[in-house]
Amino acid sequence: MLRVWLVTAAPGDAVWERYGHNAIRVLDTASGRDVSYNWGIFDFQQVDFIPRFLQGRMLYLMAPFPTRAMIDSYARTNREVVLQELDLTGPQKIALRDAAELNALPENRDYFYQYFRDNCSTRVRDILDFALGGALRDRFETAETGTSYRDHTRRLTQVDPLVYTGMDLLLGTPTDRLISVWEEMFIPMTLRDRIRDVVV
Repeated sequence: MLRVWLVTAAPGDAVWERYGHNAIRVLDTASGRDVSYNWGIFDFQQVDFIPRFLQGRMLYLMAPFPTRAMIDSYARTNREVVLQELDLTGPQKIALRDAAELNALPENRDYFYQYFRDNCSTRVRDILDFALGGALRDRFETAETGTSYRDHTRRLTQVDPLVYTGMDLLLGTPTDRLISVWEEMFIPMTLRDRIRDVVV
């Protein structure tokens, strides 16, 4: 039997932690295997780390991590972690687990991180949407927020004036358009909060 959770970590102090983090936890109660699929892994040794990060050109990868070790790493930096068990059907849980395992293969795990369209939260959103047969997109793609990508970038980086100014200058005018709830789920806390009210 499988059990599935959305795992959300609150924002941290480092620049790459400002937006928070999402992962998917899958526990196989028969085997005891308890892993969290984490799309937020990167190498600090990448050339031009900070410029590439600010420009959205960082190479990230996904891997399954032991859940306890992942949660303990957030606890050591005093980051709140929220686990929400998802009431999926058996076939939905299997589809999600199998899709995550496929994504974790060496030939599939790497991706170029983009703040708004392809990050640790949108990857979780998309795999949940896949398991739910498109129900998340159907519900939230046209739901209005009254906010823009720039609004959220300013809000989440304002504690660091240098990062705030640098990112504000780098953002183009397309980031000023109003976004949907589906798009706003690039923020882990938005996905965390919105998933609570979803009934399929």
